[in-house]
Amino acid sequence: MSASDGRPLRSGTQSIERAIAILECLRLSDRPLGLSDIASEVQLTASTTHRVLRAFVRAGYIEQDQATEQYRLGIGIAVLGQRAIENSGYQLARPVLDDLSQRSGESASLAVRRGTEVVVIDRATGPAPLRFDHPTGSELAAYASAMGKALLAFSASSIDAEVARIPTLERFTDRTITERDALEAELSVTASRGYAINIEERYDGVSAVAAPVLSTRGRAHAAIGLQGPSVRLPAARLDELAPLVRDAATEIAALVIRH
Repeated sequence: MSASDGRPLRSGTQSIERAIAILECLRLSDRPLGLSDIASEVQLTASTTHRVLRAFVRAGYIEQDQATEQYRLGIGIAVLGQRAIENSGYQLARPVLDDLSQRSGESASLAVRRGTEVVVIDRATGPAPLRFDHPTGSELAAYASAMGKALLAFSASSIDAEVARIPTLERFTDRTITERDALEAELSVTASRGYAINIEERYDGVSAVAAPVLSTRGRAHAAIGLQGPSVRLPAARLDELAPLVRDAATEIAALVIRH
């Protein structure tokens, strides 16, 4: 294994890379995995994989089912995640999310960026029986998400540079933007009006509106969004809700962001 500049990785660095690969393997799986599955996925020997897994199990970051001997992420990971949110200050946003959800009648979500994806770090469930929620921890392709588009449009990099970093524009629905020129145009509109919309680009029958949580320099640290059934959220309704979402984003920025 080599570093990106071609130099051999030191053994300590290599161990960290292996550990991260195993955690990522379990994070991306929607079910517990056996030793051989994990070893195959991360391209390590079974003995090396087992050694890393045992260390994580002892620390509480991975759990092993004693009956099936399969592995899954442990509660220790959740504790780390909660501490990270607390350290970031975003737990202060919960009352704002709750208020936005009640005033709009839709579910509200708060997300941060992770590479070319967005991760939902908190949510407020809408009051309507028919609704759409993003569970906490959900990962969404940024280009097919209203919150993601808000984060891309207000990043520190140019829009064309952000679009170029996305490996592929996978099609999720008939309305997913899969052409880079079209995505750049969409993000330019988002930057101009100050909010993003998503009409069935990720899920059929689901639409959303989102705004960036901005620093004083105008860079997005997070995004807040409303999402729900398209029958209740046509384009005109999304535009009507946009000021509420932008006000909520401004309120969160005042509570959390210090620069």
